[in-house]
Amino acid sequence: MKEKGKQWDGVSRPADDKYRENFDRIFGKKEEKKDLIKGTIICKAKKCNNYLYKNESPSLKGYCLDCG
Repeated sequence: MKEKGKQWDGVSRPADDKYRENFDRIFGKKEEKKDLIKGTIICKAKKCNNYLYKNESPSLKGYCLDCG
């Protein structure tokens, strides 16, 4: 049976510059989308924040005219 209490090996993560850079890259500030009004639909492209109302591509549904 396992002992109750400490269940890790006791080695903590190093607090060096490389760790901080990777932490910030992974968990850092996320790009914020435009302030959305409830019920609005935006383009599916990752870095596009265009609204789709009267702007949807006829060839690619869910994408704006700029991306599709």
